[in-house]
Amino acid sequence: MGLTLLLIIGALSFAFFYLRRKMNYWKDHGIPCLTPSYIFGNLDGVGQKIHFTTNLQNIYENFKNGNKLCGFFFLQSPRIMVMDLELIKNILIKDFNNFIDRGVFHTDEDPLSNHLFAIEGEKWRSLRHKLSATFTSGKMRMMYPIIESFSSDLVNLIESLSSNKDGIDVKNVCTRFTADVIGSCGFGLECNAMRDENTEMMRMGKFFDITDTKIRLNFFFVNIFQSFAKKLNMKITPQFITDFFLPMIKETFEYREKNDVNRNDFLSLLMQIKKYGKLKDEEMENVGTLTFNELAAQAFIFFVAGFETSSTTMTMALYELAYRYDIQEKLRIEIEEVVSRHDGIISYDAISEMTYLDQVINETLRLYSPIGQLFRICAADYEVDGMNFTIDKGMPIIIPVHAIHHDSRYYYDPELFNPDRFSSEEVKKRPHYSFLPFGTGPRNCIGERFGIMQSKLSIATIIKNFRLSLHEETRYPLLMDCKNIVVTAFQPIMMNAERLM
Repeated sequence: MGLTLLLIIGALSFAFFYLRRKMNYWKDHGIPCLTPSYIFGNLDGVGQKIHFTTNLQNIYENFKNGNKLCGFFFLQSPRIMVMDLELIKNILIKDFNNFIDRGVFHTDEDPLSNHLFAIEGEKWRSLRHKLSATFTSGKMRMMYPIIESFSSDLVNLIESLSSNKDGIDVKNVCTRFTADVIGSCGFGLECNAMRDENTEMMRMGKFFDITDTKIRLNFFFVNIFQSFAKKLNMKITPQFITDFFLPMIKETFEYREKNDVNRNDFLSLLMQIKKYGKLKDEEMENVGTLTFNELAAQAFIFFVAGFETSSTTMTMALYELAYRYDIQEKLRIEIEEVVSRHDGIISYDAISEMTYLDQVINETLRLYSPIGQLFRICAADYEVDGMNFTIDKGMPIIIPVHAIHHDSRYYYDPELFNPDRFSSEEVKKRPHYSFLPFGTGPRNCIGERFGIMQSKLSIATIIKNFRLSLHEETRYPLLMDCKNIVVTAFQPIMMNAERLM
C-alpha cells in the first residue's frame, strides 16, 4: 500500500513538473504569452463560452503593441501568433517556400480529404498549377450565366416567404441559393434547393455547419493529433458524406465522358485537365493529368468552400443592409443606375461596375470574416527579422485575420459597419496586409473570384427587388455561435422583405 502510494505520488509529481516545464516554453524563450492552464492551454472556454476567433482576438489585443508575435498554447502544444504586418507579408509571400503547408489533416484512406486546401509541398504545387486556369476571370465570365439562371428562383423564394409574420430566415435562403449554384456549377446537378429545402444536397451541406458534437470532436481530434489519427485509420470526412459524393461525381463523370457532354462548369474543367493535362482550348503547357480521386476531391472542396462561407457572407451583408437602411438605399441606387445601362439585366459586366457593392462585400468580409485565421507550418528554422528569435522547424503559425480586421489602428471604430472604408481613397491610407479575408500570396483562396461573383449577384438581385428590414425579434448586434468553425450567428437572422415594383 505504501509503495503504491509512493508510485502514485511520484507519477503525479513527474506529470506536474513535466507539464510545468512544457507550459513554460514561451517564457523560457522570452516570448510574451498569456498564462496557460495545464489542460486547455490558452483555450479555456473555447467552443462553450467563446468562439476560437474571439479568443485569438483577446490574445492579440494583449500583445499587439510593440510585439511582432506572441506565443500561445493549443492545449499543451506551443504555437505562434503573428501580429506584425511586415512579418505576415514575409510568411505569406516573400518567404512563402518556408511556410507552404497549412497543417490540415488528410490521408489517402479518406480520398475526399486530398484536396487543394489540405495537401502539402510539391503535391500542392503541382495541383495548384493544374487548377490555376480554372478560376481566371475568363472562366468566371463563362460560368456566370449558370449562376444568373438562379436569380429568378431566388426572387420567387423570397417573395413566397415574405408574407410570413415570423419573418424570413435569411441564412436559410442564402444557403439554398448557394446549394443550387454550387450544385450546378460544380457538378452539373439540378439540386432544386430553392424549391425544396429538404433535398439531399441540402442535407449534405448541413454537415459543414460543424455544430454536431460527434462530427466536431472528430474534426478537432484528427487535426490536433494527426499522427495518432492516421495510425488509427481515422478520417476527417464522415462516411455518409463520402458515400454520397464519390458515387455522384463518378456517375456524372462517366455519363459526360460516354456522351461527350461539355458544360461551362467546374467539373468539365476538371475533366479536361484529367484527360488532356490542361484546359482543352487554352494555350498552356501540359501540367499532368488528374486521377479520378484527385478530381473528386477538388469537386468536393469546391462545394465545401462555397456552401458555408459564401452563404455566410451573403447573410451577414444582408443583415447589415437591413439594419442600415441608408446604406441599403445607397446600394440600391447604384444597382438601378448600373443595371439601366445593361438593358435592365444584372449581367457579368454590370456587377463588375458596381463599386459600392464591392465595398459592401469587402466590409462584410472584414467585419464577419468567415474564416477568422490563417494557418501555416514552419518548414525549416526561421530567423525573425529584428528579433533575437528563431521559429523552430515544425512550429504551427496562426495569422489572426479576424483580430487584424478589428484592430482600431487600421479601422477606426472597427465594430461599425461602414462600406466607405473600402473606397479607393480609404484603402490607400491603410497598410498592406491589413485585409486578408482570402489570404494572400501563392496559397490564397483559389476560389475567391467565384465566391465574390455569386455573392455580388445574389445581393444585387435581392436589393434590386426587395426592401429589407430586420424582424423585431432579430437582435443587433448579433450573438455569434461559439461552436461553429465559421463565424456565424447563434440564432436565425429573421428579416422582412417588401417587394419593389
